[in-house]
Amino acid sequence: MRIPDLLERSARRTPDAVALIDGDQTTTYAALDAAVTGVAQAMQAAGVAPGDRVVIALENSVEQVAAYLGVMRGGAVAVPLPAGARSDRLAPAVRDCQPRACLFDPPTWRGLAATSPVHDVPIALSLGTWPPTATRPDRVRPMDAALATAAPHTAVGAAGADGGREEDLAAIIYTSGSTGEPRGVMLSHRNFVANAEAIVSYLGLSAADRAMCVLPFYYVYGLSVLHSHLAVGGSIVIDNRFAFPNVVLDAMRTHAVTGFAGVPSTFALLLHRSNLETTELPALRYVTQAGGNMPPPKVQEWLARGPRAAFFVMYGATEAAARLTYVPPHRLADKLGSIGVPIPSVAITVVREDGSTAAIGEVGELVASGPNIARGYWNNPAETAERFGPLGYRTGDLGYADADGYLFLVGRRHDMIKVGAHRVGAKEIEDVLHAHEQVAEAAVVAAPHDLQGEVPVAFVVLRREAADGERMLQAHCAGHLAPHKVPVRIVVEPDLPRLAGTGKVDRPNLRERALAVPMPAARGR
Repeated sequence: MRIPDLLERSARRTPDAVALIDGDQTTTYAALDAAVTGVAQAMQAAGVAPGDRVVIALENSVEQVAAYLGVMRGGAVAVPLPAGARSDRLAPAVRDCQPRACLFDPPTWRGLAATSPVHDVPIALSLGTWPPTATRPDRVRPMDAALATAAPHTAVGAAGADGGREEDLAAIIYTSGSTGEPRGVMLSHRNFVANAEAIVSYLGLSAADRAMCVLPFYYVYGLSVLHSHLAVGGSIVIDNRFAFPNVVLDAMRTHAVTGFAGVPSTFALLLHRSNLETTELPALRYVTQAGGNMPPPKVQEWLARGPRAAFFVMYGATEAAARLTYVPPHRLADKLGSIGVPIPSVAITVVREDGSTAAIGEVGELVASGPNIARGYWNNPAETAERFGPLGYRTGDLGYADADGYLFLVGRRHDMIKVGAHRVGAKEIEDVLHAHEQVAEAAVVAAPHDLQGEVPVAFVVLRREAADGERMLQAHCAGHLAPHKVPVRIVVEPDLPRLAGTGKVDRPNLRERALAVPMPAARGR
């Protein structure tokens, strides 16, 4: 089973069922399957061969989904990336993966500098209308006609619906990692399909489900929503307007959405800058959260103020094709703060530094194994060897398992702050800050210090303006943390910096900003 096969299977079963809703455009499974075949055929006609990398720089849309699946149906490797000339991943990813073709929208191409490596990609293809004042370059081939030129279920050469293998590389997903430098995670069809099947199982998805997707499809969490609904013949509502959350809430009600997926900042926006509490969402069956730590106080706030729908706290990684663990909603109360248990087909072991298995309650690194685990990083054998080995994928996350097998995180290796002789986890400090009623969001990073080596610096967003927010929160931390764990500075900000598209906190940016924060000569504690 390959990713395009999920679509074809659903198209054969229910050709007239709705696959995608994008604004006023409704696309059935039969129409989407035909468009995917059209893209695959056009790619092959343009000279794209099985195994070639194809960059897809498009916003979430029916066309983006057709392009993503069409590249795979033709046997090539999809490389979905953020659209727009200012994308910080586009140029380095193109240099890294050396694509045979690049598929983009006209604004992205027109905004690229003449020195962009995209201009050196052999095959340039576009989807979308060029403005009347813009001339399409001769080397750029339009692809719009390909979306309506084929019939559903049409085989596409030797690498088409019947010729590929589940072990083949399906996509390279670029992730910022801990340093901010993009690196390409190699995921096979088997990785994606295994993860989709596991998600379908624990969410209980069916053809009756309709998910609202505000997450980008170049982000593996967004792709997991797409894959899992294609697998069951469900529907996806595409909406790129989450900067206006009330518009999205209205769309959820209008389209009788049954599922919603978000990262912690998504829920912060809904809770504090939307009409969530007064919006009726009677069809909503479940909500999923992943993409970063959601502290226990924020989970409790969502349960108290959010819609009456099952809430799944989840944990994963790009290297796992999205998902590794989940907390069954009925266990949230007694396992608050946990990332849950492994999803079906996944095993997670907590290991000590010497590779031996940690005892119950003992902190170690989480190592994951299963059919969804990536084969490594593109063009990066050294880091592949470091993170992928006989035990599985080394997540870089530190945590422990309780007696019931539920996992709890205490931080990431690179987020451990070395304060003198102490090792301090940023997550522990963040959880204490989030427990304060005034704090909407918080992120803690390390900053260099002349005497201590490193010290914690916190960046926070307050619910309401406070006269002396830093002093108030330092007093709060001092009442709940050991002295060496109290942030030496707490910087109040209107918003935290985000990684484009995903909404995750941009920690490399905060580490840079922490360098400029004035430090006391000594902690004075």
